[in-house]
Amino acid sequence: MANKLDPMDLKQILTLHLDGYSNRKIGSVLGISRNTVNTYMQLFAGSEYSFQELLGFETSALSELFSSYTPLDTVRHNELMLYF
Repeated sequence: MANKLDPMDLKQILTLHLDGYSNRKIGSVLGISRNTVNTYMQLFAGSEYSFQELLGFETSALSELFSSYTPLDTVRHNELMLYF
């Protein structure tokens, strides 16, 4: 993931998504790539938390959960890849 978003950007993505915005519109509003929004939405959906729970997290917790240094090279991703 080329773009590293700060936790407030992550909260904005979640808020706009919960408000019914499409990923394309979220990217347009925030000035980021739709692909970046898609990637984070996949990461959010793959987490064990609901979007509402993620929105309630402290910024430091969000940053720890979704740092750009672990985009898709995670244990869960590697386990899933064993099936393909």
